[in-house]
Parts: sequence; structure tokens; C-alpha cells
Amino acid sequence: MYKKDNQGMFIALILSAVLLVLALLVEWRAAIIVMLFAFMVILLRMLFDFQQRLAQIEQQLQLSAQRPNRELSASEQPTGHIVAPAQPVQHSATVQSEPNIPTWMQVDTVVESVKAPPFENPSDTNNTQPTARKAAAWWQPALDWFMHGNPILRVAVAVLMVGVVLLLRFASEQWQLSLGVKLGFIGSAGVITTVVGYWLQRKNQLFAVALQGVGLAVIFLTLIFSYHFAVLVSLTTAAVLFVILLLATVYLSLKQQALYLAMLALGMAYLAPLLIPQDHPDVVFLFGYYLVINLAVAAVNFIQPWKILHQIAFFATMLIGGVMIGIYGKTAQFHSLDTILWLHIALFIWLSIRYSQLMLRAQNQLQTTEKAPRLAPILDVGLIFSVPVLGFSLHAYLMHQSTTALTGGAVVLAVVYIALNVWIKRQHPQLSALSKSFFILAVVFIALIFPLAKGAHWTSSGWVIQGTALIVWGVTERYRLSRYIGVVLVLMSSIALLLQVWSNDDFPILSTVIFALAQFISAFYLLHYQEAEKYFSGKMLSGIFLALGMYAGSIAAVEYLHMQQHGLSPYLAIAVLLLVLFSVAVHVKSKLQWRNVQLLLLAGLLFLLYMESFAANVYSQLHWKTTLQQGSFLLAAIGMTVLLSMQLRHTRANHIAASLFCLALASIGLAIFPIMPLVALALCPTAYGLGLFFSPNRSLLQQPTIWCLSLLWLLLISFDVHSAVQYYVIPVLNFTDTLSLLVLAALLWLLYRHDFQGNKQCEWSFKLSTILMALLVLSSVVVRAMHHYMGTPLWGHAIWHNGEVQLSLTLLWVVLAFILMTFSSRRHIRQVWFVGAALLAIVVAKLLLLDLSQSGTLTRVFSFIGSGAVMLVIAYLAPLPPAIEQTDQAQ
Repeated sequence: MYKKDNQGMFIALILSAVLLVLALLVEWRAAIIVMLFAFMVILLRMLFDFQQRLAQIEQQLQLSAQRPNRELSASEQPTGHIVAPAQPVQHSATVQSEPNIPTWMQVDTVVESVKAPPFENPSDTNNTQPTARKAAAWWQPALDWFMHGNPILRVAVAVLMVGVVLLLRFASEQWQLSLGVKLGFIGSAGVITTVVGYWLQRKNQLFAVALQGVGLAVIFLTLIFSYHFAVLVSLTTAAVLFVILLLATVYLSLKQQALYLAMLALGMAYLAPLLIPQDHPDVVFLFGYYLVINLAVAAVNFIQPWKILHQIAFFATMLIGGVMIGIYGKTAQFHSLDTILWLHIALFIWLSIRYSQLMLRAQNQLQTTEKAPRLAPILDVGLIFSVPVLGFSLHAYLMHQSTTALTGGAVVLAVVYIALNVWIKRQHPQLSALSKSFFILAVVFIALIFPLAKGAHWTSSGWVIQGTALIVWGVTERYRLSRYIGVVLVLMSSIALLLQVWSNDDFPILSTVIFALAQFISAFYLLHYQEAEKYFSGKMLSGIFLALGMYAGSIAAVEYLHMQQHGLSPYLAIAVLLLVLFSVAVHVKSKLQWRNVQLLLLAGLLFLLYMESFAANVYSQLHWKTTLQQGSFLLAAIGMTVLLSMQLRHTRANHIAASLFCLALASIGLAIFPIMPLVALALCPTAYGLGLFFSPNRSLLQQPTIWCLSLLWLLLISFDVHSAVQYYVIPVLNFTDTLSLLVLAALLWLLYRHDFQGNKQCEWSFKLSTILMALLVLSSVVVRAMHHYMGTPLWGHAIWHNGEVQLSLTLLWVVLAFILMTFSSRRHIRQVWFVGAALLAIVVAKLLLLDLSQSGTLTRVFSFIGSGAVMLVIAYLAPLPPAIEQTDQAQ
């Protein structure tokens, strides 16, 4: 609770100190007074809270002293450590046998314990469990350093640093002594402070580390001031002293395992150039200076994975250095700065790898320990992804006028990350997450190469290649994030390609071909991923990518072959050919079950094929515009027929596949015999159906969808004008009559031999519809014959006022009714008899309403006499058959 109550106060104190230093640097006198006042108020508030905390601790210790035989509760042990004297801790043999993992390698947690009341038995609190655990942020170690242990020491260090900065500024501006003497005194004080701190480490290590940090920070400040004010004229001398100081910092930090010593000393080293009173800092010197400090950070992190240390180094370099470059950088300095920047990027990439190696080593050492502390994650995700993003952004700012430099930077980072991905997979397979992160970054920079090098023209190609690579890797390695990113990139590339194709005059054939190939590869690997995803289906996306691939491949081929003037048929032929090749590849390589996806694609292609037949006006002009259009239409129809026949080999009971196969067969005839388009639609299906009649497997002919398509074709052919006049020789023995009667007979035969499994409604619906269609077909045969020989009109408004046609139809319908009613009466089928009776009712209605109006014509007389005579015969030969119950009783 103490931590939570005072966390905001500590942060406010730190901010006040920083603002005070800035106010002093820029000489804001009014701000200085305000900040000093706020600083004192906050400091007094903190001291008051600290005094209350000490009073609580003393009260808890008194309660514990009254129960000497009982241990301190779990919630009291950490607070007792604050006031305990510095004594060597005696560990048992059991404790010494366990690996000693420093706290900076463990996951920092905030534990809220259930505390016992002041007068409650303390032993009861030993059984309480933590109620909540909260993972700490990356900056938690620095905050813990300010809030845990001895807070007065922390405040003293902060105040002392402010004082040293003010002293250096005052010495450089006001003292009458030579500047070298002034800085020498201050530097000597820093050296003495460091030595005293090192000497006190055995007595009070926490105080000693803070003292050493203060001393090293003072020396850093003094050295920077000395070089800036030309006390150290030689850059070589200053560099040597600076390197020695960095080596001393690294040595003391590693020897004492003192993370906070390194943070304090190196942190002040980063801030030192900013505290010098100057109007225009040298950004090249600053960036190179930070590189030297980062080398010291790398030396420390080569031994110890102090995550916060290299994060401080990175953000100080990229943020502070980047801001200084943006404000004070000159164009002439950009090339030098860019060279130093790439050294920084290489160093930070190495730091991210080294941190993971050290954390993995510590994790492996704890595998045999039963109660090992939970270590921090082995990846520094922030550093891994921040380095390329901020680093390349700064490189783009420096080299924005050079396309070659920008492209080269993307190529270098892509090659580096690919090489690191391969190396980590081979040398450190346990760091698979790190290798995957590097792979994602490599793909990102590969995607940047195309737009940077070739412009927006190649953007879609770059994205689709990158997305395909991510999909392939995500499916093979079962990495979900890679699949998601790959799918998004491929879809984005599709949008970019469509905009490019529709808006530009010059068609990008090569980039479109690359796009099509990448789409087919993505679809192939997504078909292999059979598991259900939360946000998408692999098969669904594979179908979308196949459609996009066929579209891109077809338009690229048509543009390359200059076949744009031949309609949609060339596009469809190439698309079907691509789908056939893809289907063969899938069947040969993996034999995946993707029939639904293939069926959906074929349905779309077949729909477009029939739309092409309407767009070409084949049904009215009775020919194709060009031979190439007709040939490509035939090729597309044959390809779809082949694919659908392969579908039917596995799923003959699929109604959709059967109907699509029938439509594909029909389109073949339309391409071969366009002079009679409706007749041509039935040529191939009828020939294939006759072949099935002589085969044992007739399941295709038993599909209700096939019956519906047959009825639809019979309806259309009955009213078609072109089919009535083309190639008509004699009645029945012509294309139209022969095919229509053949289809009708086959349909009747199939229906009356089919087992409907008790579904009477479906059975009589089809049978009644077929009988009515038979009436229309036979009537159409008569109408076509009379038109050919007597010149009577075909189906239309004029036919109902023609006496010859009406007489023929009346006699035909009465004869058909006679046949139906006689057949049903002999077979005792009441339903068929009622159909015949209904047909007689239609004849009677026709006689009264239509034929009777034709007064004074001989055909009217023949209609009434003929129909009446036939009805008499029906009444005598075909009475109503008895019901089934009556037949059973008679038997």
C-alpha cells in the first residue's frame, strides 16, 4: 500500500527535479521560483509520509516482539527489511543448492496481500494468499529503484545531480580561476566519491552503489564540459579518457551486479551533452558519442541481460538523437549521420539477439528446479520491432532524396533479417519466436523494395509476393499471425492491382502474371490448412484467391495475345484452363477434398459462359461473331464439362453438380451448332443420357434438378420460332420434334419408374407437370406441322383465331384424353383418369368459349362433332376406376 500511495508523489518529485534543471538551463527566473516552491512542498509531503510509515513499522515490530515464538506474517516481512541492519544472511544448505537468480531476471510483480488487523493473531496471516498479480512494465526497475529501499538516498542523488550541473555551469561562467582548475576540482570530487563508494560496498552495498553512480556521473559531466570548453583540446585524449571511464563503469557494474549503478552513470552520460550551454550542438559528434556509450551498454549486456539498460540506450539514441538531427542537422552532414545510424541499428539488432540468448540460458538452468522463479519473457519485443521501424524511418529522413539509398536500406534489412531467421533456426531452435519475428520483419522490408525501387507500379506485386510468403510460412509452421498478415497483404494487393488495371492505359502484363501465380500458390497452401479459424476459413479464402488468380491470369493472357475484341470467351477459356491445371496439381500433389470450392468456382464460370452467349446474340443472330470467339467458348465449355465429370465420379448424388454438368454439356452444343441454339442445347445432354440408359449406373438421370431442366427446355423449345423452321423435313422426323419427343419419353419413363420413397406430393407434382408438358409438346408438334404444310401461324395471338389450328388442337386433346382415361381405367389409376377428365374439361371450355365464337365455319362443326364422338367412346370404354378400398373389398 505504501508503494501505491506514494507512487504518484515520487513521479511528481522526479518531474519537478527535471523541470527545475531545465528552467535553470534556459534561465526562466519566474519558473525557477515556482519550481523550487513546488519541489519543497512535494519533498516535505514525502518526508511526512515516510515518517508515518516508520511509525507503522515500529508498531508492527512491537506486536511481533510480544509473540517471540511466532514468525512474522507474509505481509510484514518486506517492511521489516527496510529497518533491519545490514547483516550477512545465513542460508541453509537447501537454499544454497538452488540456483540464485537475480531479481532483474525475474518477472516483477505487485502482490496485494491480505493483511491482518493490528490485534489479530499474526500466524493467521501466514495462510493468506496473494489476491492479485500484475505484470510490471519495462520501466518498473527504474521506478522500483526510486521507491524501494531507502527513498531518502534516491532523493539525495537526484538533488545532488542537479547541484553538480549547476556547479559546472557556474564554474564555467563565473569563477575567476582557470577553467581547467575548476573542472579539475569537480572531476577529482567525482573520482573521490566513486572510490569512497567502492570502499563502502561491504558495509552498505545499496548506499555504496548510489555513491559510485553519483561519482561516475560527475566524472562524465566534467569530461564533457572539459572537451566542450576546450580544456581538453585533443579529441584523441578526450576519447581515450571517455573510453576508460566507460570501461570503469562496465567493470564496476558487472563486478557488483549493480544495474542501478550502470543506469545512473550511463544515463547521465546520455544527458551530459544536452546540459552544456550551447546554441547549436554538433549532431555528428552527438550521434557518434552515443555510439560509444552504446558499445559500453553492449559490453554490459553481453554478460548480463539488463533489459532496461539497452532500452534506455535505444530510446536515448533514436529519440534524443533523432530530435537533434531533425532540429540542428544540416544536409551536408546527412551521409555521415546515416553511416553512424547503420552502426547503431546493427548494434541494437545484436542486443536483441543477445538478450534472448542469455534469458534462454537462464531458463534452461532452472528447468531442474522444482520451485524456480518465473523469469521474464525471453524476447524483448519492444527492441526487436522498434529498431527497424525507428531506424529505417530516420534513414528515410536522411536519405529521402535518394531512391537508391532507400531501396538499398530496405534490401539490407530484408537480407539481414532473413539471414538471422535461418541462423537462429539452425543454431537456436528454442528461439523459434525470435526467428518468426525476424521473418515477419524481413517480409515487411521485402514489401518496401518494390514501391521504393519501381514506384507504385510494382506495389501490388511486392505485396502479393510478401503476403504469399507469409501464408506459406504460416501454414507450414502453423503460425496464425503470419497467416493473418499474409491474407491482409494479398487482399490489399488485389485492390491495388484492380485500381491499377482500370486506371492505367498501359497494362502491366508482367506484374499481373506474378500476381496470378502468387494467388494460385496462396490458394494451394490455404487448401492444406483444414482447421477452422476464428476470423476466416482457409477454404473460403482459397476460393477467393483462386478467383482472383484466374481473373489476373486471363486478363494478362488476353492482353498479351491481343484478343480483347473477341468478347468474354477468350477470358473464360483461359480462366477454365488455369482452373484445370490447378485442379490437376492439387489432385497429383495432395489429393485434397476441395469439391465445394471447385463447384462454386465452376458455377460462377458457367454463369459467365451463358452470359457471354446472350451478349454475343447467338439466340437471335444464330451464329458467332468470330471464329476465335466460338472456339474459345467451346474450349471453356469442354474444360468445365471435364471438371464437373470428375466431380460426379465422387458425388453422383449431388444435385448441384448434376445440374451444372448438364448445363456444361448443353453449352458445348451451343458452340458447335449455333444455327438452332435451343436444339443445340439438348444435343450433348441427350446423347449423354442415351449412353446412361445402357449403363448400370443411372443415378445422374434420377436427379430432380435434371428433370426440372428437361421440363424447362421442353417449354422453351415448344415456343421457339427458329426451331420450328430450321431443317424441317416432315413431322416428327426433324431435329426439333425428334429431340423434344425423345426427351419427353425419357422423362416419362424415368418418373414412372422412380422410387419416390413415399413422398406422394413430390411424385404427383412431377407426374402432373410432365403430363401437362406432354400436352404442350404434342400440341407444338401439330402446330409446327400445320405451319410447314398449310402456312398457319405458330404459337402466338393469331393462332387462337385460326379455325384449322383450333380444330386440330381440339381433336388432339380429345384423343390424348381418350388415351389417358382408357389407360388409367384398365390399370385402375384414378389420378391419371382425373388428369384425362381435366383435359376433357379444358376441351369443353375451349369449345364453348373459343370454337363457338367462330360462327359460320366448317371447322367449328367438325370440332363439336369430333370431340363429342370421342367423349362417347370414352364414356363407354373408360369409366372412373374404383378406389383402392373398394377394390380390396371386392377381392
